Amino acid sequence: MKTIEVINILPIIKEVNEKYMPLKINTKGREITQEESKQLFELSTKLEFFKVVKTMFMEEFTKNDKLIKFLLESEDPEHKLTTHIEQAEKDGKKVDVEVFDQSMDERIAMMPKEFAEEIFAKMAKAHKENIVAYKNSPDLLKKEQFELDIINTFLPKEATKEDIMAWLNENYPNGITQKEMGPTIGKTKGSFARADGKMVSECVKSIIHN
Repeated sequence: MKTIEVINILPIIKEVNEKYMPLKINTKGREITQEESKQLFELSTKLEFFKVVKTMFMEEFTKNDKLIKFLLESEDPEHKLTTHIEQAEKDGKKVDVEVFDQSMDERIAMMPKEFAEEIFAKMAKAHKENIVAYKNSPDLLKKEQFELDIINTFLPKEATKEDIMAWLNENYPNGITQKEMGPTIGKTKGSFARADGKMVSECVKSIIHN
């Protein structure tokens, strides 16, 4: 039986909240230390961040038919969505409505890793763009970078420029032609669990010969 690997963020939210609230109460109305300030920033940012992630997971469970189908057809009993039929009134008539047996929190707790990684990858891309935009705003930059560091813990290690160039030099020691650029970009991206598309394109362009 195939077991689904999941990413459950609910325990993280609970743990962070349990650490944040006592510290916030303990430091209220007095001068706080530099270490306490650092802890408050990290915990409050984590709490806010994971609540946003929870909302995104909820949205995914309401609109992603592929995700729902995947879990309804799962062979893993621990991570399998089940439904039952209930009657509801619509336009004055009784109609059958399919209802999930699991609450939204139960569904969030069984978010498959592959779907969660798609969400985190989109978030990582947005944060990278924000980091460039906020380069003259230290406080915003610090928050975006901290959140990006959190996101990266849930994603495969991103290939560096050196990783990409090493792969290209090994597989295309004589370089490529202009016509081969498109297919080469596709093959290169497919050879890494995670690679920045723009960086891959730039690396591939650098080995084009006349």
